[in-house]
Amino acid sequence: MKTAYILPVSLCALLLAARAHAAAPDDRSAFSTNHWQTKSVASEADLDRLVSQLQIPAKRFDAMLALLEFAGWPKGNVHNPDPKVNALHKKAIDAIQACPGLEAVIDTMIAGLDDPKQRLPMIAALLQFNGGFTRHMGSSIVFVYGVSEEVMDLMEKAGQVANAAFDPPTVQKALDDPDPLLRLTAVREFAISRQVTNFYKLSDAEINQWKPLLPQMEKLAAGDDQSIRYAAVDSLLRMPGTESFLAARETNETSAGVLMILISRRHGGAEAYQQRFLALFLPLLTNPDESVRTEALMFIGANSNSAPMYHIPFGMDVFDRVIASAKAQSAGERFAAVFALVEVRNLDPDRARETFLNLVNDPDDDVRWRIAYGLADQLEREDVQKAIATLLQDKSPLVRYFTILVAGAAKHIPELEALSKGPNAEVADWAAQQLTQLAHPQGSPRTPNEP
Repeated sequence: MKTAYILPVSLCALLLAARAHAAAPDDRSAFSTNHWQTKSVASEADLDRLVSQLQIPAKRFDAMLALLEFAGWPKGNVHNPDPKVNALHKKAIDAIQACPGLEAVIDTMIAGLDDPKQRLPMIAALLQFNGGFTRHMGSSIVFVYGVSEEVMDLMEKAGQVANAAFDPPTVQKALDDPDPLLRLTAVREFAISRQVTNFYKLSDAEINQWKPLLPQMEKLAAGDDQSIRYAAVDSLLRMPGTESFLAARETNETSAGVLMILISRRHGGAEAYQQRFLALFLPLLTNPDESVRTEALMFIGANSNSAPMYHIPFGMDVFDRVIASAKAQSAGERFAAVFALVEVRNLDPDRARETFLNLVNDPDDDVRWRIAYGLADQLEREDVQKAIATLLQDKSPLVRYFTILVAGAAKHIPELEALSKGPNAEVADWAAQQLTQLAHPQGSPRTPNEP
């Protein structure tokens, strides 16, 4: 059984930003940092003990809860910068999905929702097991590779029951809970009507039920956690009586992503949305806080991947700021600037090319692996060819791999073979998949391309 995850599309840009400058793994330990440890799992031996307890009916339920706390969504995933942690998470999730009597375990969690003391912990466990999975995305039906239909049915059931359990009293408690998954889900479930008529518009009775929670929600919508702010703004937009608060948030918000959802829903028409957004977005690129600048740059880089209604026509004022950030002292800001410059390079191809060429020898691997994508439309130039040749000899397997994709994987099979046997496990897996696809182009597994 293979581990698989369905991630909400809205999180993709945030995941890119997180991947950009992750810490390198520590080879001295199975865990690169204590952040991945829990009360029940502090070593691989602890994990093996819990996995074995899934086979013992009397210990199965508690073992399941401990494994979900360790590797349940969103903690456990196979995109962690430390492959050793990934392997431990995969072992836990495979064991969870193969647990004997899994349906009975999930039913026990659901039954626990009736106990006020267990309600929030059981909701958390159901959400962790669900993994963010929804079988229907638009008009498509989603299937999770490597997971049986029975497990997918249970994942869907767990998510539906958990979300339905967020009535106003439960949301009120969860908004202050230290569990970030509970808190974020509660924010998302605020002011959702359970009525199936009138397009789920809140009734007067429902408005009165949710209104006492407004101070908590407004505090979170103005807090430090960007993902919470995004969800809080999205939820407050459907609650009457929040107009003044949301108008004030426009001029105080420092996240481009939050601004996008806030402005697009408050200013009708593409032109009005774009003008208002650009007026508030441009100052973010010169904000004193590096994290604000970096997030704004990442937003630019992901612009073409957003829904058409959210596309922003960036101009030379933005381009100039991107060029300036590409010279920043911070490697994280330079990476974000290169990511953004790939998106807007056509505004001034010559200046963009010169900037990319100047970064070919940047000291940071994450900056260099993006360079080839910025030069991809000018490969016929001699100076660009020299840069690509340099990148193909780069010391970083990550840089060499992505440069090979741009230069043409079929032209660099020996290099891919070397990478597939190299020390970087993540790149080795990608390279192996590329080789499989080149050998069997029809029906071959999907291989990683540009993230």
